Amino acid sequence: MKKIVFTLLAGVALLFADSSIAMRVGGMTCGGCASGINESFLEDLPQYNSHVDFETAILHVSTKDGSDVDVEKVKLALDEMGFSGKLVTP
Repeated sequence: MKKIVFTLLAGVALLFADSSIAMRVGGMTCGGCASGINESFLEDLPQYNSHVDFETAILHVSTKDGSDVDVEKVKLALDEMGFSGKLVTP
């Protein structure tokens, strides 16, 4: 019985795990802000592929190895740069 419950819980966790996410970025005022975010992610979070579009204010992040994106780490990185991030659900 314990094995069944554990298997079900592990399966549910996988349903909510994502190897790519989208976040709405708050606080960008120009294209330079978007470029700065892109450059910072390349340097500070090299395990991720990322691109922020100034026009839509959406940051797309995916992992290079297919593992799950650490949403809190992405939010913290944005916060440290002076921006806010809110997860966008599809």
